[in-house]
Amino acid sequence: MIAAWALVLGGLARVAGEIIELLAGRHTGPSGLLAALGLLLVVIGFTGLWTDVRTSRLGRAAVILIAVGALVFVGVAIWSVSQGTLPIGEVARTPQFIGAAATTFVGALCLAAWLVTSSVYPRWIGLVMSAAIGLSLVSSFVALPSLVQPLIDMVMALTFIQLGLSMAERRKRHRADP
Repeated sequence: MIAAWALVLGGLARVAGEIIELLAGRHTGPSGLLAALGLLLVVIGFTGLWTDVRTSRLGRAAVILIAVGALVFVGVAIWSVSQGTLPIGEVARTPQFIGAAATTFVGALCLAAWLVTSSVYPRWIGLVMSAAIGLSLVSSFVALPSLVQPLIDMVMALTFIQLGLSMAERRKRHRADP
C-alpha cells in the first residue's frame, strides 16, 4: 500500500512543481526539488507494480527503465539546484539528462503499452499516458507555447496519481478476498 500512495504523492509533487514553474515563468529551485521528490516517490511507487508486471516482459522492462531514468533525473535535478538552478535549456543539453530522458521515454512507452494490453489496471490510464508521451515528443520538435510542456507533464503526473489510486484499490480488494 505504501507504493500506491508513493505514486499518488509523487504525482502530486510533480503537479505542484509544474504549477510553481508556470507561476514563476521559468524553472526554479523549489520546482526542481519538487520534481526530484516526485520522481523519487514515483520510483518507490513503481516497486509496487512489480508483482503485477512480473509475468510480462514488457511490464518488467517498463518498471526497470522508468526507475533507472527517474533516478538519473533525480540526480540531474539535485545537481542543477546545487549549481544555483541552471536554466532548463542548459540542463537539457547534458548527456545525463538526454540519457535519462531517452530511458524514461522508452520505459513510459512500455508502461503505456502494458497498461493498454493488460487487464490489471484501467486501460484508459495507458491511453492517456500514450497521448501525453506523444504530445511531449511533438513539443520537443515543434515550437509550441511555453505553457504546453508543463501541462503535458501535469497530465502525465495525473496518470501516476490514478495508477496509484487504482493500485491501492486493487490491493484493498485482494486483502478483502481470501
